[in-house]
Amino acid sequence: MSAVATGQPSGRTTPAEQALLDARYGELAARDRLLPIKVPAFYQLKLDQELAALGHTEGPLHRMVRPTRDRFTARAGHEVADWVDDRSNMPVPGSQTIIHKYADRVLFMPTSVCAGHCQYCFRQDVLTDAHADERAVVVRELDHLVAYLGSKPEVSEVILSGGDPLTLPLRDLELIFRRLRALPQIRSIRIHSRTLAFAPKIFGDPAKIDLLAEADVRLVFHFAHPYEVCDDVREVLSRLAARRIRLYNHFPLLRGVNDHVDVLRRLVEDLDDARVRTLSVYLPEPIHHSAPYRLTLDRILALQDALTASTPSWINAIRFTLDSPVGKARREHITAWDRATGRVTFEKDGKSFVYPDFPSELDVPGERDVLLWRG
Repeated sequence: MSAVATGQPSGRTTPAEQALLDARYGELAARDRLLPIKVPAFYQLKLDQELAALGHTEGPLHRMVRPTRDRFTARAGHEVADWVDDRSNMPVPGSQTIIHKYADRVLFMPTSVCAGHCQYCFRQDVLTDAHADERAVVVRELDHLVAYLGSKPEVSEVILSGGDPLTLPLRDLELIFRRLRALPQIRSIRIHSRTLAFAPKIFGDPAKIDLLAEADVRLVFHFAHPYEVCDDVREVLSRLAARRIRLYNHFPLLRGVNDHVDVLRRLVEDLDDARVRTLSVYLPEPIHHSAPYRLTLDRILALQDALTASTPSWINAIRFTLDSPVGKARREHITAWDRATGRVTFEKDGKSFVYPDFPSELDVPGERDVLLWRG
């Protein structure tokens, strides 16, 4: 039984209005170079359950994959296309798949395809440019990567991201792993993926799990809400754990999705029960069209404090981080905070940047009974 009445709450988005928002978003995406709506059938079933329980389309799962009203109206100011400065850290001329920002690791994006599209995606600017012939991209770009690594002996880890590497055909994954494992300098291969939340069937082929185990990869998932960790997902996690594959999670703090301490606690506990270690909670970046998901820094820090005060050490040790042009920053890197202008200065390793805080008048917290509509 849902904790929320099934009748239509006053002012909430109806399915009919959602259809209009979806169509309007199509025009916005084409104009502003955003990813189109893409919801796999597996995830759509969850949306249908959420709609049946709430009677509207403003639940946390809907907000992650379908446009909201404030997608078209909310603007915080000081928003940019590429907050973390990915483009200036692409060292191979003519390639947008290799990002080298940290001395000891390189990010490789062998595909621009995802199993589903997140409305809050922080890499839309780069991914929109990258849709192409995937097989040709993998072979050509892998050659670029191996050649580049040959000139960078200090790099010991390759992080596969995208897009979502686990949407690639088995032959492409095998090729990537084989060529990277042939490099003596590479000690770790890490994969960042949201595929398991969107489409567990992608793990249905035992050969894929065998390949991940043999390559000794680290799998980092992006589960952002406890309802994404369902029985189908747990079954896959169990099979991955049985092969001794190292499993992690990190996820964004999103307004209207998981911005309540009870949601954060439940997500981390559910993952821990499935033998998945949560690494970090990351802050939504001030990029174009991010306002529907951002929170004020004051509320972010309050949520972190609440989580720390109410949980055991294996939860409260989780880092809250902000990716930035100078790397991952945390609250201890704040050196100045001008509340009149909303400008927060961070300094790390002798480098500084200014973060534009989210306006408090736009920060309407998610309601617990909506965020946890199952009770």
